[in-house]
Amino acid sequence: VLLKDVAFPTGVMAWGRGVIVTAAPEIFYAEDSDGDGKADIRRTLFTGFLEGNQQLRVNGLRWGLDNWVYCASGSHHAGYGADSQILSHITNQKTAIGSRDFRFRPDEGLIDPQSGPSQFGRNRDAWGNWFGEQNSYPLWHYVLEDPYIRRNSHFAPPDPRQLLTPANPPVYAAAPPEKRFHSFEQSGRYTSACSGMVYLDDLLFGGESASVISRSCLPGRTSAEGGPDRGESTEQKLTKIPGLAGRGEAAKCRPAGGTYIAEQHAFTCEPFSNLVQHYLLIDDGVSFRLERDPAEVDSKTDFFASEDRWCRPVMVRTGPDGALWVVDMYRYMIEHPHWLPKEGQDELRPFFRSGDDRGRIYRIVPTGSAPRKVPRMDQLSIAELVAALESPNGWQRDTAQRLLVTAKDESAFDGLERLVLSSRQPLARLHAMCTLDGLGALSPKIVEIALRDAHPGVRRQAVRLSLSASVAPELLIALVDDPDPKVRLQLACTLGDCVDESAGAALGKLLVARPDPFLRAAVMSSLNADNIGRVVDEVVATIDERVRWHAVDDRLIDDLFGQVAAMADDPVIIRTLMLASDAEFDLLSPWQMTALASELDSLAVRGWVLADHMSREQQAQLGEAFAMARVTAVDAVADDPSRAASVQLLLRQRENIEDDTAVLQSLLVPQTPATVQQAAVSHIGRQSGGDFANVLLAGWPSHSPSLRSQILSVLSSREAWVVVLVEQLEQAHVSAAEIDAPMRQRLLTTRDVALRARLEKLFTSGTSADRKAVMESYEPALKLTGDAARGAILFGKKCSTCHKQGNIGHEAGPNLASLTTRTPESLFTNILDPSAAVEAKYLNFVVATTSGRSVIGMLSTETGSSITLLAAEGKSESVLRTDIEELRSTGKSLMPDGLEKDLSHQDLADVIEYVRTQQK
Repeated sequence: VLLKDVAFPTGVMAWGRGVIVTAAPEIFYAEDSDGDGKADIRRTLFTGFLEGNQQLRVNGLRWGLDNWVYCASGSHHAGYGADSQILSHITNQKTAIGSRDFRFRPDEGLIDPQSGPSQFGRNRDAWGNWFGEQNSYPLWHYVLEDPYIRRNSHFAPPDPRQLLTPANPPVYAAAPPEKRFHSFEQSGRYTSACSGMVYLDDLLFGGESASVISRSCLPGRTSAEGGPDRGESTEQKLTKIPGLAGRGEAAKCRPAGGTYIAEQHAFTCEPFSNLVQHYLLIDDGVSFRLERDPAEVDSKTDFFASEDRWCRPVMVRTGPDGALWVVDMYRYMIEHPHWLPKEGQDELRPFFRSGDDRGRIYRIVPTGSAPRKVPRMDQLSIAELVAALESPNGWQRDTAQRLLVTAKDESAFDGLERLVLSSRQPLARLHAMCTLDGLGALSPKIVEIALRDAHPGVRRQAVRLSLSASVAPELLIALVDDPDPKVRLQLACTLGDCVDESAGAALGKLLVARPDPFLRAAVMSSLNADNIGRVVDEVVATIDERVRWHAVDDRLIDDLFGQVAAMADDPVIIRTLMLASDAEFDLLSPWQMTALASELDSLAVRGWVLADHMSREQQAQLGEAFAMARVTAVDAVADDPSRAASVQLLLRQRENIEDDTAVLQSLLVPQTPATVQQAAVSHIGRQSGGDFANVLLAGWPSHSPSLRSQILSVLSSREAWVVVLVEQLEQAHVSAAEIDAPMRQRLLTTRDVALRARLEKLFTSGTSADRKAVMESYEPALKLTGDAARGAILFGKKCSTCHKQGNIGHEAGPNLASLTTRTPESLFTNILDPSAAVEAKYLNFVVATTSGRSVIGMLSTETGSSITLLAAEGKSESVLRTDIEELRSTGKSLMPDGLEKDLSHQDLADVIEYVRTQQK
C-alpha cells in the first residue's frame, strides 16, 4: 500500500518518481522517496474542486499529445464565479473552471479550461480527438476546443460536443433486468455510462476469438456473506467474447459508397446492466459516428456481458500489453443511495456496502495471441524511448513521449527528427513531432514536412504546431483546400492566431466554402479586429453573384455582420452597413434586412453612434432602408420571410418610434401570418423602453396559445413589464388561470419582494407553497384507477414542454422513457414536489444581463465565452459572458411546483398511469 486514507480518489497517474491523484477538493502528488514502499512526500498541486456527489467529482488524468495532463470535471456544477475558482499551489494563481474539463502541467502549476464537462473519464484517440460521456450518453466527441472558442468574447459558439448517440441508447445485457427505483432511467438502456474510450492498439481485433486470460480477483461472495444470491460465479460466465470472433485485418477498413471508411474501436462501461459495449468509431467530416460492429449485430448480448448482477464494469482501458483491461467494481448495487426514493432506500439499505471489499480486473486478448511484452519504460535509454514511439500500443507511445519530454535530454532531438522524416508509421511521425514540441526543439523544417504528410492526422497536428514553430504563413494557408475536414477545422482554429494579413482571406474562404456548423464556429472564434476586414472582403467577393440574386446563407451574413459591429474599425463597419442597405429595385432582400438589424444591434451595444461616424449620404441610405422595411412589414402581398425580416428594422429612428410602434401593434392580429407575428414579438422583446408591455397585451383575447406563450416569455424578461402584466392580471384583463406552472415559477423569481407578493396572491387560488400540505391533499389520487389514454392527452398538455415520453414532448428535462417500473408513489412525489431531490444539472438558473433582460433555464452548456440556458419546449438561449450581470440558481428544479393547480385527483392518477405503463 503506497498511500492510504485518501478521501475518495478518482484518478491516478504515474508522474516523475511518484503519482498524481485526483481526490476532490484537491489534486496532489505523492512519492516514496526512501524506497520503503510507502509515500512519505505528499504535495498539493491544486485545490478548489467541488466535492458533493462522489459520482460527479474531478477524475481521470490522461496524457495529451500537446504534453499537458487532462482531467474530467465530473459533471455540471452549480458553482459560478468565485465558487468555481481553482487555486494552483505552485503559481498561487486562481483560474475559473466552472462546468468545464481542464488540462494542467503538474511541474509548472499551470491549469487551462477545456470543453466539457465529461462525467467519468475524458479520453482521447490516437490522433488527438477527445471524448467524454455522461450517464445517458455513452460517448460524445469534443469537436471544438475551449482555448480556441473562448478567444472571441463576442461570439457564442454552439455546444462544442457532437453527441454520437441519442439519449439512453439500448444495451444488450446477459443478466435479467434489475428492479428499478429511481428516476429518469430505462430498463435495457444506458443509465450509468462511464469510461468511454477508444482502443489504442491493433492486437485485439486480429484473432479468431477471444477469452479472458487473467484477472485479479478477491474470493467470490456467497449469499450467506451479506447479500442476495448472485448465482454462478463470474469466472464461469465470462469466458468467451463473441465480438472478437472471425476477425482479420479487413475489419480495420470496409467499403462504403466506393470509398473506405477509417474505423476505430470504442468501448463504454454500463455497470448497471453488467456490461461493456463496443462500437465502431467511424470518421464523419469534422467529427465521427458510431455503429455497432457487424460482427456483433446478431449477438444477443454486448461485447462484454455478465449474468452476474454483482459484476459492475466501471473502467475500460487499453493496457500496456495490448489487452483490453476492464475494471469490475463488483458490488451488489451500483446506485448512490442518495438518489434512491425512500422505498428503494428501505429495501436496499442492508446491501449499501455489499461488495466494498471485492473487485477484479479482466484482461481480454484474442485466443491464441500472447499479450505484448511490456518493457520497464523507466529503465529504457533515450534512444530506446525514441524507438518506442513506433510501438503499435498507445500506452507505450504516450509513456515514451511523457518520459522524453520530462527528461529534457537533447540527445533525443536527432532521433525524433529522423522519425518524423522517415518512419513508416504515421503515429510515430505524429508522436515524434509532438515530443519535439514538448522539448522546445521543433524546427520550421520538420513542421513544413509534416504539413505535406500523406496522413491527415499528422497534417492536422502540424497545423496546430505551425505557429509556435514559426512556419511561413503561406505554407499553412495552402491547406485551405485540404481534402480532410479535420485538417480544415484545425486550420480554421489556428489562423485566428496568425498575424499575417492573408490569414483573413483564408478564413473567409473556409467560411463560405463549407456549410459545417462546427467549422463555421471555428472561423468565428478566430475573428479579431486585425483580420475581420479581410474576412468580410473575401466573403463578399466570393458570394457576390449569390448576393445579387438574393441566394445567400442568411445566418452566415447575419453572424458575420454582428461580429463586424462588435470588433471592426469604421471603414469595415460602414462598408458592411452600405452593403446591407443597398436596395435593388427599391427592395431589400431578407438577408440584407436581417444582417443590417444584427449589425445595428451590436453597434448599439458597442456605443457606436451612426451620426458620429457616417456621412449624411450614408445615413440617408440607411433611412431609405428603414422606410422600405416599414412598407414591407405591412404589405400583405410580400412573402412571409421578407415581412418577418423587415420587422427587425423598425424602431431604429427616434422620429419614427410612434409610427413603428403602431405598425408592430397592427401586426399582432390573427390576420397576420404567424411567422410575422412571432418576429414582431421577438423584436419588441429586444427593446428596453416604451409602453411595449401594453402593446403585447392589447390583443390578448385574440392571440393564439403559441403567441401567448411567446408574449409571456418576453414580458417575464423585464421587471417593468412584469409589473404591467400583474396589473392586467389583477384587473382580470388576463386570467391567472392562463399562466401555466412553468411560467408561474419563472415570474416568481423576481427580486422585487412586493411584486412577488402580488404574484403569489394571484396564484394562491389554485396552488400552495406548502408542498407537504399539497401532497396530503392529493393522496386520494393514489387510490384511484388511472386511465392511460386520458393520461397521454394530459401529458401532452401539461408535461411535454419539458419531458419526452415516446414520441410526445421535448427533452428539456430528463428523458422519462425509463419510468416503466417506477411505483405510483414515487411518481406522485416527483410530480407534486419536484425540487425535493434534484440533480444540480436540472436546477433552474436566472441570468440578469447588462441590458436589463433576464433569461431563465437549466445551465446546459458552458464555454469560455458564453453560457447556454435550456428552458421549456427545448428552447435554448446563449448569453455572452460579457453580457452577464448576475447568474444565480433559483434552487428549484426545471420542473415547477404547482402543477396540481392544473390537475384534478383523477387527472393526476391518469398521468401517473400513462407514464408508468408506457415504453419507448
